[in-house]
Amino acid sequence: MKIQIDKDKTVDKKYRILCSNCTTDTNHQVLSSIYETGSEPMDQYNTFDWNSNYEIIQCLGCDTISFKSHKINSENTDYDGSPIDIVKLYPKREYGTLSIKEYWHVPHNIKQIYKETIHTYNNGNLTLSAAGIRAIVEGLCEDNNIKNGTITVKEKDGTEIKKKSSGLQGKINGLHENGKLTKENADILHEHRFLGNKALHELTIPSKMHLKLAIEIIENVFDNLYEIPKKGLELKNKRLGK
Repeated sequence: MKIQIDKDKTVDKKYRILCSNCTTDTNHQVLSSIYETGSEPMDQYNTFDWNSNYEIIQCLGCDTISFKSHKINSENTDYDGSPIDIVKLYPKREYGTLSIKEYWHVPHNIKQIYKETIHTYNNGNLTLSAAGIRAIVEGLCEDNNIKNGTITVKEKDGTEIKKKSSGLQGKINGLHENGKLTKENADILHEHRFLGNKALHELTIPSKMHLKLAIEIIENVFDNLYEIPKKGLELKNKRLGK
């Protein structure tokens, strides 16, 4: 077996590929690389040839750094004998991949669950992503000290009564009753609650489209609950000279 290694063979080379942060094709520049090529015997008459190029790349739009591997071998060819390139990007990405937005005022534990939820979504782990959405809703209630809320229960005779509930449905209503959420946002969070219940208890795999919408709404709730009020307070303090 023979192996040759060249360092930084493709440094400064530019590619136009999908950026995990910009979520669109952007120019990337190679910061560092290692190129390996080798030949290994398959039998007494034939050899197996290959080459691998590993690159640290940086998006020239947002400066995000990622990793790219490019492999070719003599046994992996197209119908006409042309070698098939195997290109992988890390973090994993594809068109439709969601970017992780930066939130400065969302509590750390909720923000961490949000990041993990995005990662599971981007890697196709949809049931786990649905569970993450439910955990975020629970975290929002906990952080805002919401222990219960009013729900409507239908009795056996068909009459409806209102009572306090410490379940997730009650807590979401409690967010609205305590002025943390609008009625519309509370209704949206109820949809997340049902999504999580169905995925976890009925082993139903949610659709990627519905999860994407749910994540976007969670991000909107982050803005309304944490980011916008904090930014508004900062602007007010600047205006008052505090």
